[in-house]
Amino acid sequence: MFKITTNLRVDKLVKKIASKKSRDLLIRLYAEEIAEESRKYITQGKVKPEINTSTQDHRERKKRATANKPLFFSRNLRDSIKPTNRGVSFANYGQLQREGYSVASSKYARAFKFVGKKVPPREFIAYFADDSIARKIDRRVRRRYMDEIGRK
Repeated sequence: MFKITTNLRVDKLVKKIASKKSRDLLIRLYAEEIAEESRKYITQGKVKPEINTSTQDHRERKKRATANKPLFFSRNLRDSIKPTNRGVSFANYGQLQREGYSVASSKYARAFKFVGKKVPPREFIAYFADDSIARKIDRRVRRRYMDEIGRK
């Protein structure tokens, strides 16, 4: 009777996965997927909570617009979401949107009586806002990562 044995060398694989290059690759892949999904999340109007009716009324009066999607009106925040080597970057005021804030005094805010109004936190980074999107991103990154390390 024959005995078949197989040796599986995982030391090279472990070195490849534990390398700085592989960590950088994972960060880049996650950043790309999260940035893309977050831009889509804002564009599709999935950001919660919804816009107050007072904000909708103000927008319609001021700009004659009917944009009812949170964080989408000017498109500045959405367009500023970019992948970087360290993660995802976005416009400075994006962090205020994520945490919530009170409207500061300015000529515009005083004219429309917005000073001190509370703006609720709105999580627009899709990975943190929606578990199903997070799982989808994880699957895509896993697949892309395996493709990348398989090529090397």
